[in-house]
Amino acid sequence: MSQTPFFKTDCPSCGAPVEAHSASAVTLVCGYCNSMLVRKDNGVVDSGRDSALLEDFSPLQIGTSGTFVAQRFTLVGRLQVQYDDGAWNEWYTLFDDGRAGWLSEAGDLYVMTMPVEIDSPPRFEDTRAGFSELTFQDKRYIASDVRKISLKRAAAQGELPFVLKEDTENRVSDWRCENLFITLDYSDDTPETFFGRMVNLDDLKLENTRSEDEIKESAGRLKGSISSENCPNCGSSVHWVNGLTAHLNCPSCGSELAIGKDKAELITANAMRTAQQSLFTLPVGRQGRLKNREFYVMGAVRYAETDAQETFENLFSGLNRTLTPEGQWSEYLLYNPTQGFLWLVESDDGWNLSQTQNTWPRLDRNHQPQGCGKLYDYGGRVEVAAGAFYWRIRSGDLNYYSDYRDGQNRKLCAELNNHEMAWSRSAPIAYREIADAFNLTSQAPHYTANMAADGIDKSLRIIMTAILVIVNLPAFLTGDSSAALTVIFIGCWLLWTMGKKDEDED
Repeated sequence: MSQTPFFKTDCPSCGAPVEAHSASAVTLVCGYCNSMLVRKDNGVVDSGRDSALLEDFSPLQIGTSGTFVAQRFTLVGRLQVQYDDGAWNEWYTLFDDGRAGWLSEAGDLYVMTMPVEIDSPPRFEDTRAGFSELTFQDKRYIASDVRKISLKRAAAQGELPFVLKEDTENRVSDWRCENLFITLDYSDDTPETFFGRMVNLDDLKLENTRSEDEIKESAGRLKGSISSENCPNCGSSVHWVNGLTAHLNCPSCGSELAIGKDKAELITANAMRTAQQSLFTLPVGRQGRLKNREFYVMGAVRYAETDAQETFENLFSGLNRTLTPEGQWSEYLLYNPTQGFLWLVESDDGWNLSQTQNTWPRLDRNHQPQGCGKLYDYGGRVEVAAGAFYWRIRSGDLNYYSDYRDGQNRKLCAELNNHEMAWSRSAPIAYREIADAFNLTSQAPHYTANMAADGIDKSLRIIMTAILVIVNLPAFLTGDSSAALTVIFIGCWLLWTMGKKDEDED
């Protein structure tokens, strides 16, 4: 793409130069005063709206370039959508061959899409995440995310091909088939369709990305505003890496906070201050080196395991049954600027390292992964959350899980709720490795140097001898006394010899 701007003018608010590189650019955001401008004729007018963009963890920025399917592209605009359950970025992308597309960035997932036409798109009202199906180009897609989104809190940067209206409410559904991706945008009577596939940033051969230091320096800043670092409920310092989401959970008292334009505002307060100290094995805010990379513990969640059938009925059948906890587990969100996000899962079965799957497994007609044996279904309810996450997490949030065996030690897990479905893959990891990585005190059991099985006391040996005789008594009555005597002799010899050896060792 040529670096010569297609359109150039001055910002009517501050006088700074404003450029557009796309002929279809309608909305422009001044890079100096953040005023949102709208193109009209040969100039621009100030919409009267500031674009308070939340700087986040993204390594991408306006001007980042790369290669997708042998075509060079450049990022020229960003739409940042902040909704009730989180935030994500839509990067407006121009290709050297003149086409335009979108690079979507949602937490730890990236997808490149372009406009296409689709016959007989499903109605938004009939679409259910994890259940609804769509056929496109002879492939079967499953709805992965279905929700209504208000653009009231959306922000922009660079240039966009439409006018961003505050009162706009979008209805959007995403569809997945392995690494293929479809988005249906129902903002108009006829939904717009975007088709593409999941991507890894390493495969895009990106240039001009933000460095790790730049991300740490700017993350969490709203341009022209200052965010608080103290919990308004308990006054404790809130330890998090800023900027990933507008929702935080205080690790000291568990209060849910919303990051506004100039402070952290209290949403809910939970009386957990004393319990938080020993609740999580891995402290929020701890840094360590795991798998040869530096990771930061961003957040921690404690889940209560709930009955699978009752959880399913509460989520999808409109029931409101009381769910009794049947167990619990904890999850820890790790972040690395280049690696992205990983999860550490702590349960009674040990520890697992888990990662959300960019590419979904190949699913059969029952939406189960082919070649993977079913393990179990279960429910999970959020009990406590602390730290920062790339979506809004609240006490009482409910999910339905299905686990499948994936090879010798790995597991595939489908996570489903009313709005979305996601797949993750996990593998066991030794606690010792985690403890060394994050400088934790080992919780492995301590044994004495002389480890031996407990000896059998004398009274128990007498009882066992009597049982041995009684069990073999029918052999005497049937005339097979020699075999019975042999069994009794060997049994008694073993019992009393082993007991004598244990006593000598003591």
